[in-house]
Amino acid sequence: MTRRWSWAALAVQTLAFSTSASAAPALEELAAGVRIDPTQISVSGISSGGFMAHQFHVAHSEHVMGAGVVAGGPYYCAQGTLIEATSKCSQFAVAECTTLGLDRRWCRKTDLAPKTKNEIARAAAASFVEARRQEAAGTISKLANLKNGKIYLFSGTYDALVPQGVMDTLFRFYADADKGGVASGNLTYNRTFPARHAMVRDSFDKPAGDVVGDCGLPPAALPPVDKDAFIDDCEAVARARERQNSCPLAAGASAQAPAVSLPGKQHTICRDLHDVDLAGAILRRIYGEAALQSARVPVAETALRAFDQRQVFGRFSDIPYNALQNASMAREGYVFIPPTCKDGRQCRLHVAFHGCRQGGETDHRSGHSGNLFAKFAGYNEWAQGNDIVVLYPQIQARQQLPLNPRGCWDWWGQEYGGSAYHTQAGKQIKAVAEMINILAGGKTLLNVPAE
Repeated sequence: MTRRWSWAALAVQTLAFSTSASAAPALEELAAGVRIDPTQISVSGISSGGFMAHQFHVAHSEHVMGAGVVAGGPYYCAQGTLIEATSKCSQFAVAECTTLGLDRRWCRKTDLAPKTKNEIARAAAASFVEARRQEAAGTISKLANLKNGKIYLFSGTYDALVPQGVMDTLFRFYADADKGGVASGNLTYNRTFPARHAMVRDSFDKPAGDVVGDCGLPPAALPPVDKDAFIDDCEAVARARERQNSCPLAAGASAQAPAVSLPGKQHTICRDLHDVDLAGAILRRIYGEAALQSARVPVAETALRAFDQRQVFGRFSDIPYNALQNASMAREGYVFIPPTCKDGRQCRLHVAFHGCRQGGETDHRSGHSGNLFAKFAGYNEWAQGNDIVVLYPQIQARQQLPLNPRGCWDWWGQEYGGSAYHTQAGKQIKAVAEMINILAGGKTLLNVPAE
C-alpha cells in the first residue's frame, strides 16, 4: 500500500515512535523468509475474541477458510450498542448486578439472551440481514464464501457469561441454508463439555504454578479475577465425565466429525469430551486430521516473539501511535513462527484472538513477561510440528478515553471502532488484516480500506 507522507506527518510519527519506544521488532523483520499459503488462513478466539473471530471471518471470508469460536456470538449481535452487548449477547449485566449485591430477581431481568428456538431463529435472521446489508454495500466479502468454511464452535455448559442461546444463534447463522449454509461435514458444535467461561486445555506441557487454572465447576469456588488467566486445565474433569458416561475412548483422543444438529445424545457427550485439548480440536476441525499429521510437541516460552503493533498501523495511518491508542490495541502483539516456516516451504496461518482481560502483558511471574494466552492456550504445541504460523494480535485495557477497562475486542461498536467496526473498515479488523498481509509477504491479500 502506498501512502503520501508530508514532512509534518513524518515528524509527528517520528515523535510518537521515539517518545514511546518499544524494544519489539517490526513484524516484517520477524516474518522475513516466511511463505504463507493464502488458501490456508484461519481464525479463532474466545469471549470477545470469539465474537471478533467470527466478525473477522464474515468480513474477510474470501481469504479466511475456517473459524473457531469459543464462547462468542453471531455477527452484529450487539447491533452497535453496549446495552445489547451486555444484556442480549452476554450475561455481563446480570453478573455485574449480582456482584453489586442487588436483588437477584431484578438482576435476572437483565438477561435478554435468546432462549427458545423461535428467539434463536429470529436473532440469527436479524444477524444475517445485517451481513447481507454490508455485503450489498461492498464492505465485507461475499457471503457465499461462508458455505465452504471449516467451522468449530464451543460453548461450555457452565459458561456464566455467554449463554448457550447466543452460541446456538451463531450455529444457526452458519448452518441454515438461507444463511451461511455451511456444509454439514464442515461444521462442528460442541455444547456439552462441562467447562466455564475459559479456554479449555489439558495437562500437556502445562507450566508450573497457578498460571493455568483447574476446571472450576460448580460448586467449586472460582479463583479471584486478578489471578485468573481464563485458561483452565479440564483433563481431570473430562476423564471423570468419560467414566460416568462409559465413553470408549480416553480424553484427548480423535473423534468423528458430528452431524450438523444440536447435540443431545450420549455419544455426543462422549465425543465432545475428547475436545479437552481445545486448541488442537479447533485446528484439527479447520485443517483436517490428515493435514495435522505430526503430534504436538513442547514449545519453549521464548519461542513466542513480540512485535511492534504501532508499525503495523504505520502502514495505513500518518500517526500510528494515536491510531493504535484509538483502536485500543496494545503496543506489542505476538507471533509464533516454527523454524520450519523459515526454510522456504509454505505454511498455514492461524490468528488467535484472546478474550477480555487476556490481552497485553499478563505474565507477571518473577523472571517472566509477555502474554499468558499466547503462551499457554495450546496452539503453539500443534503449530510447531505442523507448519502453522500463529498470530496473536493484542488489545490493551484502557482507563482513559476511549474506555476499554477490560481490554475487550470491539464487537459492539465502541467509540474507538465507530459504525464500521464489523466491516473491513473497522480499525481493529484493518489492523489484523494488515498483519496478515505482512505475514503473507507484504502482499495486499486482504483489503485494508484507506482512512
